[in-house]
Parts: sequence; C-alpha cells; structure tokens
Amino acid sequence: MLKARYFLLTVLIFTVLPILVMAQPRGINTQREQDEKTAVKEVPSKIKLWYLKGDGAFKDSTILDTLHDYNHIYHPVFKNAISATYTGNYGNPGMTNDFFHRGNQTNYFFLQSRQDYLLTPGKIKYMNTTTPYTRFDYSQSENKSRNNETRFDVVHSQNVTPFWNWTFRTNQEKSDGQYSAQDAKNNFVALNTSYNRDQWNVYGGFISSSLKNSENGGLTSDTILFSGQEAEYWPTNLSEAKSQFNSINYYTTAEYRIGKYDFDPVDSVDVFRPILGIMYSFEHDRYSQKFVDEEDTSNVFFENTYFGDDYTTDEIKYRRIGNVFQLKQYENPNRKYTFGKRAFLGYELYRGNTPGVQVNDSTHRRFDIKYSNLYVGGGIFREMGSFWLWNFDGKINLAGRNAGELELNGMITKPFKFWGDSAAAMIFTGSFENRVPDYFQETFRSNHFQWDNDFGAEQRISLGAKFRVPQRKFELAANYAAINNFLYNNEEAIPDQTSNEILVMSVYADKDFNYRRFHFRTRLLWQKVSEERYLHLPEWSAFVNTYYQFTISKVMFTQIGADVRYNTKFYADAYAPSTGLFYLQNEQEYGDYPYIDIYANLRLKRTRVFFKWMNIGTNFLNGTYMTTPHYPMPRATFRLGVSWAWYD
Repeated sequence: MLKARYFLLTVLIFTVLPILVMAQPRGINTQREQDEKTAVKEVPSKIKLWYLKGDGAFKDSTILDTLHDYNHIYHPVFKNAISATYTGNYGNPGMTNDFFHRGNQTNYFFLQSRQDYLLTPGKIKYMNTTTPYTRFDYSQSENKSRNNETRFDVVHSQNVTPFWNWTFRTNQEKSDGQYSAQDAKNNFVALNTSYNRDQWNVYGGFISSSLKNSENGGLTSDTILFSGQEAEYWPTNLSEAKSQFNSINYYTTAEYRIGKYDFDPVDSVDVFRPILGIMYSFEHDRYSQKFVDEEDTSNVFFENTYFGDDYTTDEIKYRRIGNVFQLKQYENPNRKYTFGKRAFLGYELYRGNTPGVQVNDSTHRRFDIKYSNLYVGGGIFREMGSFWLWNFDGKINLAGRNAGELELNGMITKPFKFWGDSAAAMIFTGSFENRVPDYFQETFRSNHFQWDNDFGAEQRISLGAKFRVPQRKFELAANYAAINNFLYNNEEAIPDQTSNEILVMSVYADKDFNYRRFHFRTRLLWQKVSEERYLHLPEWSAFVNTYYQFTISKVMFTQIGADVRYNTKFYADAYAPSTGLFYLQNEQEYGDYPYIDIYANLRLKRTRVFFKWMNIGTNFLNGTYMTTPHYPMPRATFRLGVSWAWYD
C-alpha cells in the first residue's frame, strides 16, 4: 500500500509540475502583456534522442518513433522478432527464435525470459527537446470485464535549460489471459536526466519494475485445443502458483572533457572540440524473486519437493554494484588519419541470498551469495568520416569469481552509394568470448530445483556481415558462430554443458516492396545447427506483411492489411514455472502453423490508432497453435490501440 502511494505521488508530481511550469494565469491581460505575447517568437520543436553505449563512451543517435508503418505490432516479444517461443499471454515469458538475437540484457539470470518487458539502463533513450514532449500509448482488448488486456505507457520529457533535460516514463500492463491461472501484471516507473555542455556530460536516473505472473504449468494435454470446451475451462497443471519479480536500478555516468575551442567559419562561432574525456559510471541493481506454490499436495506436477509440502515460498534476493573508471581520447576532425582510444577499469560487487539447506521439517537456512569481479579493458575507434568507420574493444577479468573471462569485439562499417542511396553500407562484426558461467548456472537452491555444477568457461567465436540500403528498405545479413563448452538447460530444466563443438549459421533477408498504394514486406530467416541435441531452432522463420495505403479526406492516412508469422516445425523449448527458464524437450515438435493478424492503422496529425484482429486462423485452420509445449497462443481476439503525442 505504501509503495502504491509513493507511485501515485510520483506520477502526480511529474504530471502536474510541467503543467504548472508552463501554465499562464487566467484573466484580462494588460496592453503590455498583450504586446509581449505578440512579440514572443514561436519556438520550433526539435527533439534529439540517443542511447549510451560503452559505459557512456559513445552516443548512438536514434529518431522519434512517429512512423505509421507497423504501429499495430505493439507486443514487446514480437516487436523485433520474426518468430518466438512464448507462453501465450501478454506479460508472460518469451524468447526470440533467432539465435543471434538472444542474450541476457539484465544482470539477473532468471529474468532473461521476461527481459522484453523490462526497461533497463541500456535501453534508456536520452532526450533534448526545445519544447515539452509528451506521449501517451494505450491499448485495450475487446472486453473490459472478461479476458481483459490493458496497457498504457506515458512519457514526458522537458528541458529545464537548453542543456539540462528531465524525462519521466511509466508503463502499466495488465492481462487476464484467455486460459485458467494465466493473468499477468507488469509495471515500471523511470526517471532520468541528462546534462550536456562543452566540458560536462552527466547522466543519471532510476528504474523501478514489478512483474507478477500466475503460473498454470500449461495445459494437461495438447488435445484439449480440439475438445470443443470454452477456453477458460481448459484444465491446466497448476492453479495456485505465482511468480513475482521486483527490481530497482540506480545509474549515473559523468564525464569531464578537456579540449579547446576552434572557430567554425560556416556559423562564425567558436566550437568546443574535446580532446580527452575522464568518465565515471556507477550502477546499483537490486532484484528480488518469489515463487509461491500453494498447490494441493496431491498435485505431482513437480518431480522434486526438497523442503516439504508445508514450504510454499522460494525467495531470492540479489544485488549488484558496478563501478567503471574510463579515459577516452577523442578523434581529431581536422586530421585525415585519426582515431580515438579509450581505456577502462571496472569493479563489480555481488551480494544476495537464496533458500539454503534443509535443517529439519520446519526450519530452513538461507544460503548467502558473495563474490566480486575486477576487470580492465580498452579499445580504438573511428566514428567520423565517410570512408571507413570501425570500433575494436576488449575486456579481461583480472580477479574475482570470473577471473580469466575474456571478451573481444570488432565492427567495421563501409558506407557507399548504392541503388541511388548514399546511406547504403556494409557492416562486418566479429567477437570472441571466453565466458565464465553465470553464478546461478552453477549453484542454485529452491524447493523444486537444486543443482551444484562445476562448468568450464564457454568459448564462442561469432562472425557477421550485413548489407543494408535504408532508402530501398532492404537488408541482407549472415551470421556464424562456433561454440565450445556450450551452456544450455537440459531436458530436466537444469543448466548443463557439452564438450561437443557446436556450429550455428543463419541468413536473414528483409525487403519492402511497393507498387502504387500496395506495400509488401517480407522477412526471412534461415538457421542451421550442427548439434541439434543441445540447441533447438526452427530452420525457417518468416514474417510477411501486406497492406493497402490511402488517405481519407486528405488528412487521415490509412493502412488496411494483414501480416503472417510462420516457422517450420522443431522441438520448441519447454518452460519451467518455478525458475522461469526455457529448457530442451524432445517429445513434441511445434510450428508449421501460420499466425494471421488483420489490422487497420490510422494516423491524423500526431495521433495514431490501430484496430487488430489477432490469430484469426483459429476460426478456420486446423493445427496446434502453440509456440511453447502445452501453452496455447491466444485464440482469435480483437485489440485496439491509441497513441497521442504533444510537442509544441
């Protein structure tokens, strides 16, 4: 209750304060006030957005999301994925089926299946805007009282000075699901600030997240799909089990830049040119996880119960504190052959505790987690110019639990003009990782799962090439990985390792075709694995979208279309409710089922609306519409969404 009050107070402050700041008193203006008002020039709205990379060393510019295309694809799991393994309800666990897009973007092992719903420090978009910017996104299912799905996302950004910005964001999601014990609630609140001037770059903020899921363990049998029963009455393996994650992230990066002022003859002003940057980054991540199992003791869904039937709640608390000191030498734009350099030193401290060993039938001891890592690294880069751009960096752990861990990365970009597009480019990437297993891959205690492993470091070499022509909306990519000591979750849902070398290859193509008012987009992914005993991927995945675009009354841009997601059959990973992990299964293949959505996208000035009828194939297609064993995708259902933006 106290947390809810703090949250409401925060929302109230950041909603009302900008209004009070910008508001003007009502009443009759004097002639002087009228003259001043007339004399004020209208400020043009300009918005800059960027991400931070390399612990604040690099700014990766992006653009404001005002596109009309694909507005109806709002689901985080599917927004950037062609196909995915997913447990069927908004807010529930999922992961992409594209091997080269997998990876844990959080600092907590058990959150990786829910990371698409999370806002993490690495996903923060920093803004600088000449006028206040506010965006409101809302989507709703067709029924407010039954199988309800509601989400809204609010962003407000405002500059206090031309150099200092504050941005507030809150996201609230709730979905009951179509099946028994499937409801989910995912929320986060974030506040971040940035100060950018000649000599100082300062960033900071916090994120508070909460994820709650009922865990139904999937259907008792896949054949129930064709039983003719109402979906809400389909029997599931669990009915009184729940998962809950809470996280708080505090982060800051500060850079002091030493440089000089050069005269710019074009604008006739002195421009600051940085030569050396001194940086410090700090991050404090706190995670808590609970799995509550209040099932009847006759339920035998879980193979093991280590702490007894009266033990109902597994709780894990985990904390990370990270510090990075960094020196950066900037490129000199006045020299033809120049490149930047950076070096950094980092220290991480981890603390936490998990359920421990059983002492007797009623008492359990906590198991403490304590370890640290000390690492150094550096890199060279070239970000200026139009001939060759590149970035090479590396990091090695010198001491602590992960001592000996090594990571090397490289990227080369060659821009050139192709097909009438001067922004075309070839991009080559490569990396080598000697990765020490995550702490929880080796040691874990809970009521239903316990393991003690002694794994070796996983070695992975990855190579990639990408050819893109942005104006032609064309992209072609190929990726290759060779992996030794591959880490995976075996058929018992326990982390495991194989000494067999695994080779993974993929080819990806993305192209938009236009003919008058008809638009047709195809995304294709082909993947091949040398050792399918340890890694299951669909060989082919596809996303096809087609729509007809026109304008109503010369002001409302309209798209009416349909899209299809498809992947070939494969042994899709199963899901373990008590840990939140996906793991190997070899009993049933899933796939070869087209997920068809039809939609209408409308845009009037800065307001966007979509209407979407999802998975309509359940009304006329025969097939098992599951991407995860025993977890059906939603049956045909309607969604609508609205997005408003104000920045004048």
